[in-house]
Amino acid sequence: MAGTELIIDDDYVNEMADFLNTRATNLQEGIDRYIQILENIRRDAIKQGATADALDTFISYAKNLSNVVEELGQTAKETCNTFISDVDESDEFLF
Repeated sequence: MAGTELIIDDDYVNEMADFLNTRATNLQEGIDRYIQILENIRRDAIKQGATADALDTFISYAKNLSNVVEELGQTAKETCNTFISDVDESDEFLF
């Protein structure tokens, strides 16, 4: 029969917090570079016309997403850290 104890692996949660934050930062860097490439294309290759207008619109939408991924990574890390703190406080640091 299964026991009633819940075992939380603090090290795993902390590792996942760092992992998620790092991955989000890396992904955000890729998105930022992608936006920069799009802006270079717009500036140097597609200078006018319907395609240029469409690209301007796409770039503006992409910029609206800028930093969202990195913020989500930071939120995930903070949530993991808060979880550990909440568990420690609830069990009165017995473990």
